Amino acid sequence: MNAPSRFNTRYPFHPYSTGWFVVAFSDELTPGQVKPARYFGKDLVIFRTESGKAAVADAHCPHLGAHLGYDSKVQGETIECPFHQWRYDTKGACVSIPFTDKIPPKAKIRMWETREYNNMIYVWHDLHGGAPTWEMPEFDETGRVPGSGFHKLHDDFGGAHPQDILENAVDWAHFPGVHSTGRAVSGGDIEIVDKVRFRSPIHSLAPGYEGPPEGGQVVSDIMAEVVGPAVANVRSTTPFVPGVTAVNYVGATPVDETLTHYRVTLFLLNDVNNPAPQEAVEQFNAYLTPTTKKEQYSDGKIWPHKAYIAAPILSDQDGPIFKYRKWYEQFHPAV
Repeated sequence: MNAPSRFNTRYPFHPYSTGWFVVAFSDELTPGQVKPARYFGKDLVIFRTESGKAAVADAHCPHLGAHLGYDSKVQGETIECPFHQWRYDTKGACVSIPFTDKIPPKAKIRMWETREYNNMIYVWHDLHGGAPTWEMPEFDETGRVPGSGFHKLHDDFGGAHPQDILENAVDWAHFPGVHSTGRAVSGGDIEIVDKVRFRSPIHSLAPGYEGPPEGGQVVSDIMAEVVGPAVANVRSTTPFVPGVTAVNYVGATPVDETLTHYRVTLFLLNDVNNPAPQEAVEQFNAYLTPTTKKEQYSDGKIWPHKAYIAAPILSDQDGPIFKYRKWYEQFHPAV
């Protein structure tokens, strides 16, 4: 087993990686809304200005310490402290104090670099305060089927490190036992794009087939892509519903060393050039949505109790776990 972690966790690396992390679904936050949050062991406030811009800041007002996530107000493009009504803009500067024009130069709150794509609000985390070194891509959702799928925040899967959670993308051997599928095998070469995107093609074979991979019926073609340290974009097709792609987004963001927020999104795409019949799409959605909701717990019940094996003993049935872990090392902060 591993040597004791110097980070007081089950992992030999720092609990907070460097990169983009999901801190909210976009539809959680309407214009003018404010909500408290806690990530990376820090209290934060997430708000949306009246023009619709999402912003994330350190939670406490530098004046006398009020938490801006509770009872504060959005005023135009600023957030107003509930204690003494100091207002801060989306760059963190205090721009208004009641009854005076003299604003202390140090009256600022720390703003977090924020992006918003695909119904997810991201923040950039760097343990040493560094600026973003790459941008989170916006995933193509052409042909998205309205009303398909679901999205959900899980806070009941323990404190697994995002690296451990997203390792599922290359852990093909867990598919049959955990998810009751057929055997999963390589669907092609691993591809690393722009250094920060790890793509793992997978063939899921028909249940019950035990012969050589090339002889099995492929019932699902999967492209599992890990983007940065904390997001996965998994797309799958099946010959049984041609023209339809199932899309899963997963975001794993540490609240602290003991809890990770796990966000999952599912929806369907219908090929705009060769669409499947509406009835077939509706039937597939009616099957896939409750099944996918249930399957989140298949993994989620394992993560809280598993150890991290730094030097695992692998078989020829395992996926490219070492290659994934080596790629992921770039996101671990230097400490």
